[in-house]
Amino acid sequence: MDSTILILKAVSEHYNIPGTMKAYTHCVNGHINDTYRVLFQINHNTEREYIFQKINDYVFKEPVKVMHNIREITLHTRDKIKENDCNIISFLDNKEGRNYTVIDGDYWRVCPYVENSVAFDYVEDSQVLYSAGYAFGRFQQLLSDLPMDSLYETIPDFHDTKKRLNYFFEMVSLDPMGRAEEVKKEIAFFEEFKELASTLIDLLEKGELPLRVTHNDTKYNNILMDKDTLKPLCVIDLDTVMPGLAAYDFGDAIRFAANTAVEDEQDLSKVDINMQHYEEFTKGFMTACQGFLTKKEVETMALGAIVITIELASRFLADYLNGDKYFRIHRPGQNLDRARCQIKLAQEMIKKYDDMREIVNRYA
Repeated sequence: MDSTILILKAVSEHYNIPGTMKAYTHCVNGHINDTYRVLFQINHNTEREYIFQKINDYVFKEPVKVMHNIREITLHTRDKIKENDCNIISFLDNKEGRNYTVIDGDYWRVCPYVENSVAFDYVEDSQVLYSAGYAFGRFQQLLSDLPMDSLYETIPDFHDTKKRLNYFFEMVSLDPMGRAEEVKKEIAFFEEFKELASTLIDLLEKGELPLRVTHNDTKYNNILMDKDTLKPLCVIDLDTVMPGLAAYDFGDAIRFAANTAVEDEQDLSKVDINMQHYEEFTKGFMTACQGFLTKKEVETMALGAIVITIELASRFLADYLNGDKYFRIHRPGQNLDRARCQIKLAQEMIKKYDDMREIVNRYA
C-alpha cells in the first residue's frame, strides 16, 4: 500500500472524521508545508474533503507555539464572524483536544476543505483586488482587541527593518563571496534610505504606533475567494500570525499585488507600481479597517509599502552577498535580480508616495 496513505490514515485515526478515506491529492502550490487534499466517503451519496497538512518544523522551529497562536485567534473571532462574512481558517481538534497531532515526530493538522473556493496567484480583476484588501483589513479588524501577550512571536524580529538593514551592512563589510564591488550602486541606495526604512520601527519604539495582530504573509493567494461571486471566503496560512505593525501587512500586500513585473524581472524598465491595483486593494483594506486604526497608523500606512519593499530588497541582496544560502535560486544572480527589482519598485513608490497617501486618506 502507498506509504503516504498509511500516514494519512494514521493521522485521521486521531480525529472524529466520519466515513472512510478513499483518495488523496498532494497539493504542490505551497512552498513551506506539506499539504494533502483528502477525500472521505461518508455514505453512498455523500463525500467530504479535508486538508491534511504537515508543518515544516525546519522553518517553524516551535510548531506548538504556531498552533497556539492559531487557536487563540480562532477562539477570539469565532463569535464575531457573521454569516456570509470572511472567515479565518481553523483546524479541527483531535480526540485529545489539541488542534494538531504528532505522528513519528511530525506535526500534522486537519481542517475541512473550503468548497467552491479559488485562490489566485496573479490578479488583474478589480473585484478580486478589492476583496483581497477587504479580507486582510477584516482580519485586522476582527483581531484589533486581542491582547498581544496572548500570542507568541513565532519568528523573532521577522519585520524589524532596522535589524534587517544592520545585517545587510554586516554582509557588506564581511563580503564573504567577494561580490560587494559589483553592487556599489545598490549599497548606496540602502545608505541613502536606511533612515526612511527605519521610520516605522522608530515610531513603534517611541510608542507612537501600536502593535497589532498581523498576518505577515499577505499575498492574495492566502485568501480563498468564492468561485462564483469572487467575494472573500476565508483567510488562510496563519503560521506567521504574531504581533506586528498594520502597515507591514498592508505594505507587503501592495508589494505583491501592485508590482507591474515579476519578482526577479531583469528588465527594470518593466518594474513600477500599478496605481489602479493599489487603489482597489487600498479601498478594500481601509473600508474593512474603519473605526480602529489610529491617526498615526493611517498617516504611515502608505509608507509601509515602501519600507517593506526596501526591507525585502536588503534581504535578497544580503543573501546574494552571503552566497545565496537562504532564498532558493534557480539560476546564478537571481537574488541580485530580485534585489534590483525591489529597489526599483521602492524607487517608483517613493516618486508616487504623495498619491499613495492621498488614496489611503480617501478611504480611511
